[in-house]
Amino acid sequence: MTVIKIRIDFDGDRYIGHGRIQLLELIGQHGSISKAAKAMDMSYKRAWYLMDDFSALFTDPLIERQHGGRGGGAAKLTPFGADLVRQYRDMEAKALSVFAKPLASIEKHLARNQKSDTKPAKKSPQAARA
Repeated sequence: MTVIKIRIDFDGDRYIGHGRIQLLELIGQHGSISKAAKAMDMSYKRAWYLMDDFSALFTDPLIERQHGGRGGGAAKLTPFGADLVRQYRDMEAKALSVFAKPLASIEKHLARNQKSDTKPAKKSPQAARA
């Protein structure tokens, strides 16, 4: 399936991208930076730093953190964080809709994907003994 991933570059090194939004979205779903990091196969420390860098772009916070205790820490999206995710996903959907015809035209010329088009052949008993 074809997807469009958007990266919005502001000035300097400030940007919004697919990975940052995905991390924010997963924090909202899991209620935890640690669980979101695990879902993205990244370390907790990296996710923590990425969220700090991402949050620093804005005057309003993206997440609210509750530091560890008996049950461990928690995190949830602020209304602004949830709205940012929604707006970004809306932009992706609109871009896919706007570019549907040219994408369909381009897709007609794609080479066949060998990985998904072929299944490994079953070995015959003779081949297995060789």
